[in-house]
Amino acid sequence: MRHVLNTALVLFLLSALPASALTTSDCFDCHSDESLTKVVGGREISLFVDQEVYGRSIHGDLDCTDCHEDLARVKDEHEEELQSVDCGSCHDDMAEAVSAGGHPAACHECHGKHDVLPREDSRSAAFDLNVPATCCACHLEHGEPDVCGQWERGMHGVVLIRSGVIFSAVCNDCHGSHDIRGAGDEGSSVARGKINDTCSSCHRGIVEIYNASIHGQVFKDSPEDAPVCTSCHSAHETERALDDVFHLTVVERCSSCHEEMGYTFSKNYHGQVTGMGYTRAAQCPDCHGAHDILPQADPASRVHPDNLVATCGQCHEGANRNFTLYMPHADYHDAEKHPMLYYVYLAMVVLLSGVFIFFGIHTLLWFIRAYLERLKETGPGR
Repeated sequence: MRHVLNTALVLFLLSALPASALTTSDCFDCHSDESLTKVVGGREISLFVDQEVYGRSIHGDLDCTDCHEDLARVKDEHEEELQSVDCGSCHDDMAEAVSAGGHPAACHECHGKHDVLPREDSRSAAFDLNVPATCCACHLEHGEPDVCGQWERGMHGVVLIRSGVIFSAVCNDCHGSHDIRGAGDEGSSVARGKINDTCSSCHRGIVEIYNASIHGQVFKDSPEDAPVCTSCHSAHETERALDDVFHLTVVERCSSCHEEMGYTFSKNYHGQVTGMGYTRAAQCPDCHGAHDILPQADPASRVHPDNLVATCGQCHEGANRNFTLYMPHADYHDAEKHPMLYYVYLAMVVLLSGVFIFFGIHTLLWFIRAYLERLKETGPGR
């Protein structure tokens, strides 16, 4: 009798225990079927999960219910509509960063769903070689302008795609991985006030030289009034500074701020030859420097009077002090700043105009005289 009572008590206690939750094995009983689908928003999507792929993913040791938390109490078939997976329940810091930045992409759009791999794994969507394709999956469709095409044509893209060099800058190196913000947001890593620091993570030596230059000094006090890295090199289509395309457009880049200097340069010999597509003529950085530009009054400046012989001598072998008296930015239209040039220019204009007018009148009168003489010889109507 006691045995019967004990058995009944055990059965009663077992029946009172909650049913065991679904296991990963239970889930794969259905989701290993490649034909399993459902319709969402009028579009049929697959519910198939490759067990082998999931097993070698970074989440392979987790149970399905660790992510799909609303299934934790389900003991059999579940509802068709499930709650969205909340990655922030584990990755709270990253979730907060994404929320703060406001980037619209969901976690799985960048990292995948059941095939998430560590960033160091070359098969991961977040691996450096794969990041451009991951980001461009959205930005090619919605991006304006075509930042993906620009990046591919630029030096960063060429180095990564053609050479497979993984230390070349990719999207998240500049924009961040989770706290992604637009360039107009002051907190963005690509905002005007922060872009130099972002570039210095790779180009530290160049940025330190820039910081000591006149541009860097102005930037410290007034970032909006000084050029930054992307002002000269662009944001995505970053050209190689040694290429002809850069050489032929560097004056235009500098002129976007130094308009008057660009105009006067275009009127001198260097500017005229550059305008014809000749890349060996001196351009702005050849005389002023590229990142180490200093005021003319600074003794370390390349265009300081004491340094001009060496600066000009880079191209003009044998240049001396008299040679450096040439004024590359003199405006012969400005009588106040350059009176001698102005009046010489004016005298030449008057002289040439007078010569052409005199000989024009002379030629016209000679033609009339010749015509009249012919009439006398032949008579009218002959």
